[in-house]
Amino acid sequence: MNEPFVLGDAKAVRWVVHPPQDPYGDGYVYAIATELHEDGMTAATIAKVDGIYVDLATTLSGFMESLAADWQGWDGIRTWQSLGRELTIDARHDGRGQVSLGVTLRAPGLDRDDTAWSATTTFVVEAGEEMTRLAADLTHFLRP
Repeated sequence: MNEPFVLGDAKAVRWVVHPPQDPYGDGYVYAIATELHEDGMTAATIAKVDGIYVDLATTLSGFMESLAADWQGWDGIRTWQSLGRELTIDARHDGRGQVSLGVTLRAPGLDRDDTAWSATTTFVVEAGEEMTRLAADLTHFLRP
């Protein structure tokens, strides 16, 4: 699978996730190249994510699936972060059937430095079928 996963409009606002790579060949940590595009801005980073030896609930796939399972809503903000904080997803349910997904990219290798660059874009997804399809597609895409 060489085609990236894309959330959003292919020509405008979009989050692009490239196929995961196993840089050490051991299945413990994967690297995913990821990009944000919006209004002439492009931000790109390499995010380190858990490999195949962790509980699915702590992975990006597990996080997205939990959002889909709770389609009726939740209070507050739910957050998932990559191992080095290069990729962060914040999710808010509006109580009326929509989920706002804030996707933030940060400079790689600076997991303790909050002064590095960051870029954030927000996507609005229907909480039911659209979120379920998004979670399933992303889970299938990230499966090694």
